[in-house]
Amino acid sequence: MKKENNRNKWLHIRLTDRELLNLKKDFNGTVHPSLSEYTRRRLLGKVIIGKYKDTRNQEILKELAGMRRTLHGLATNYNQLAKKMNSATENEMESYRIQVRKLEGEIQKELVQLNQFIDEISEKWFQS
Repeated sequence: MKKENNRNKWLHIRLTDRELLNLKKDFNGTVHPSLSEYTRRRLLGKVIIGKYKDTRNQEILKELAGMRRTLHGLATNYNQLAKKMNSATENEMESYRIQVRKLEGEIQKELVQLNQFIDEISEKWFQS
């Protein structure tokens, strides 16, 4: 028996700009590979499979991005101080040493927070 999967018939329809925009917007929220496939499924009353966005990791990524931004800023400041110290006079060195110690303390504090965050996430991951 021959399988009827050969789509050789055309159905032309007219849509307003808004209707087409809404159709494309709805299509973008699905896993279907083409607008034709999506539209065919809608017309024939078949199941439409939507995209599933796992939002559990969104908060984790947001937190990590903030930590990365903070550490990047601290590293940049540390690098600038190192450059200044390389060309500093003896009188300026003590001021830079104080700034370096303060910056090292901030970096250590951020690294402790990062390690605690990783431990919390690891514990939650192991429990799931």
